[in-house]
Amino acid sequence: MRRFATLTTGTALAGFVLALSACGTSDEQPAAGATSPAGVESPAQAAGPAPATSSPAAAATSAAPALDAGEATKQILAGKRQALIHITEDDKDWSATYEGPIAIGTGTDDGARFRLVPAGDDQYLIEALRAREEGGRWCVNADVRDEPVSLGTVKCAENENTLFRVSPTGKSDDKGRPTHWLSNEKFGTVQVRNDGSALYIQEVGDGGSRGTFSFVDRGAVQ
Repeated sequence: MRRFATLTTGTALAGFVLALSACGTSDEQPAAGATSPAGVESPAQAAGPAPATSSPAAAATSAAPALDAGEATKQILAGKRQALIHITEDDKDWSATYEGPIAIGTGTDDGARFRLVPAGDDQYLIEALRAREEGGRWCVNADVRDEPVSLGTVKCAENENTLFRVSPTGKSDDKGRPTHWLSNEKFGTVQVRNDGSALYIQEVGDGGSRGTFSFVDRGAVQ
């Protein structure tokens, strides 16, 4: 009887030890950021920090800075930038109409974009960037059908009617942009009527000319 009791007690103790072992091998995972006793990183630590994402504000700060007025004018005269041709005296802008004539407008329509194409000796073709049904490239010209000579558009080609000289006045408009006179070697200086209604070309008389122009940057030529 005494031997039977001893065996029973030993069996009970063995069962208790097995139960404790089972509790120590549970599937519970360590909390994020915790390490194992051996110093091994948890899966959350091994993955590392979440990658940073770009915010709109960060993207904006990486954008190219706007050109200052002087540098913009240099690039426009190099043929690299689109421009509005701004009438200093009237705070208006040139606009190439679908019909051909160069009108005066507010600078908000798609006819108000031009490119100055260098042709040497401070002379330029003035390309109108408004698309035409006829296709091709269209440039400002001295339109001799009117009296005095007006400004119109024709297919781009260098000749005495399409080349214009750009001469700095040494002054600036109210936005700090350098101003210029525009002239055609054959017909005279580009001028603006006293009422601001139209452009024309005529030799400068005793009263001087009314018409100075600055170039407003409208981005890189596409």
